[in-house]
Amino acid sequence: RAGGPIARPRRGHTRSAEFIHDVGRGASGETVTSEHPGVPTMWLSGIALRIAGVTPQPGPDGKAYVDPESLTVRESTIGVFPLALVIAGVITLMYGLLLRLFGPLAAFSAALLVALDPFFLANSKVLHVDGLLAAFMTASALSVLLFTRTRRTRWVILSGVLGGLALLTKSPALFLLPYTALCLGLGVLFGHQMGWRRALQAGLAWLGVACFVYFALYPAMWVDPIGTLQTVYSRAALRVIWPHPSPLYFLGQPVAGDPGPTYYLVTWGCKLTALASAFALVALLYAAIDRDRPRGERASLGLLLAFAVFFTLQMTLGAKKMPRYLLPAFPAVDILAGVGLAWWASRVFAPVTPSRAAPIAVIAAALLLQGALVLPRHPYYGARFNELVGARTSIWALSTQWQGEGLDIAARTLNRLPHADDETAGSHMPTLFRQYFVGETVEVSDPAAWYAFGINNSMRNDGTEDSVPWDLYRRRAPLTTVRFGSVPYAWVYHVASGPQQPAAFSFDPGIQLVGYDIAPPPYQAGQVLRLQLYWQALEPLEKDYTVFVHLLDGAGQLIAQQDNFPGRGTRPTSRWEPGTTVMDPYDLDLPEDLAPGDLTVTLGLYRWPDNSRLPAYSAEGARLPNDLATLAIVPLTPAPREPGVWIARTLAAVVLVSAVVVGRKRRR
Repeated sequence: RAGGPIARPRRGHTRSAEFIHDVGRGASGETVTSEHPGVPTMWLSGIALRIAGVTPQPGPDGKAYVDPESLTVRESTIGVFPLALVIAGVITLMYGLLLRLFGPLAAFSAALLVALDPFFLANSKVLHVDGLLAAFMTASALSVLLFTRTRRTRWVILSGVLGGLALLTKSPALFLLPYTALCLGLGVLFGHQMGWRRALQAGLAWLGVACFVYFALYPAMWVDPIGTLQTVYSRAALRVIWPHPSPLYFLGQPVAGDPGPTYYLVTWGCKLTALASAFALVALLYAAIDRDRPRGERASLGLLLAFAVFFTLQMTLGAKKMPRYLLPAFPAVDILAGVGLAWWASRVFAPVTPSRAAPIAVIAAALLLQGALVLPRHPYYGARFNELVGARTSIWALSTQWQGEGLDIAARTLNRLPHADDETAGSHMPTLFRQYFVGETVEVSDPAAWYAFGINNSMRNDGTEDSVPWDLYRRRAPLTTVRFGSVPYAWVYHVASGPQQPAAFSFDPGIQLVGYDIAPPPYQAGQVLRLQLYWQALEPLEKDYTVFVHLLDGAGQLIAQQDNFPGRGTRPTSRWEPGTTVMDPYDLDLPEDLAPGDLTVTLGLYRWPDNSRLPAYSAEGARLPNDLATLAIVPLTPAPREPGVWIARTLAAVVLVSAVVVGRKRRR
């Protein structure tokens, strides 16, 4: 968690440094900076940054100010380190709680699955609030579950402390209030040693401890508690009705506004791991049919499931959605999976040997497999997806690259250029890119010699006004492409200065194709072939002519075409100035059932409405057959196979079938 950190949200850096500065100078009332409210993050990272020498300077309005563009890799590492340390410590605490709830094998399996969850890892390496929130909320829930089993006051007090820290971290932790009430209420209904009075006392103790922690650690509460709470939660309420200001990429297209109730269901499908998916189902199966398991363990599993389900429903109500907002529910499912793994290994493999060696070996093998799948992605854990779904499907379904994965590699590629420190590069995430690039970094909309595009911004802004630079460059061959597995995450382009591919076709009366750009291979069925034409008029044109682009298969059959006035209808030929280059983009959809082979790109122009083609000539002046210019031949290749998907699905099926078979035998 501490190695290779990311500080994508630059506000986490500035808020932390300014928070400690305000506390130090006695300006406690100015420590309300967000509806998060993010207090533990600001305490931990702010102290670390202060020790490292990061101090605010007087801003234009006289207030303390830290330039968000000044963030360095060193400061990112320093700011994230205490967060990583605390999260690791809370996971260790979870192990101790799980040990008392489910026993040693299940606790060991569950704690390691939580620690190795790539979604949790990715969000633990960011100077932000979500990693801490998930850790505090999960540990608080486990503590209250342990209280309902043991009736020992220390566990409800611990739960209250952790709940207070969670509330200080981010407003969605309010979920813990009804969840704790649910656990205590069910403890009364189905327990044997706790009455309503004891449950009420425990609930009030939880609430009192949480409020004490909230007040004690939030400096703004010391001077204006009512105003602080109103500010934090009124801002949080706005997030429920205001969607994300930028489009989200969801199910193959950018979506402006609320992506709808299925968004978090897709998030679950993409971000869980295959092992967690399968063994969480096993845990629920055994809890339902295996009556030999203690009633308390089965009840705890049901309440962990309730945590994941109800938190998902809570977050679905909000209009502003992002995958990381669902993170606090993931450790609960990992714990279910850990318990399911331990139970499955014990039920299926215990008969193999009289000792516990076989189940322990199976559990160890499963956890080593999880580590082997996740840890090689360090530090880019956000690029890991559910093996049951596959990376390509997940990329199509959901926005990714939230932590800027791959942009640091793109920056280091530019650093290897001669005189790189004199170069200028534009990026969608300049604060992050600037940490790694030795030259000057600017916004992607500013003039630069190089441009680095990331898949997140490119897909989310596809088709919008902000995507104009990307719409140009994605039709060109990049200097380099950064990939994780088979999925491209970042591209580096030299500034466009005319067509990359020269051409010399001419058309009567006085039209010349001077070149083209075409997106580089691989090309696969179901994708879009993107092309950019560069035209010039040799003399003034009186009429508007239509351009057609055809895509032919190996047998010369037409498989895709696009006809329109140049510039998607915005640059009709009658308005062309002689000698001025006109850029003309085309997008050809490749059919899903298209067989691999060579495809030919051809083009021409015709008059409307009689559809008569303009005479077309080669560079040597010879008239072309059918007045059709052959532009390029592109190879269509099979889509890359993802054997890991089928292996994961097969293993998951084997696990579930064996669990059902063994479970039915035990019921008999």
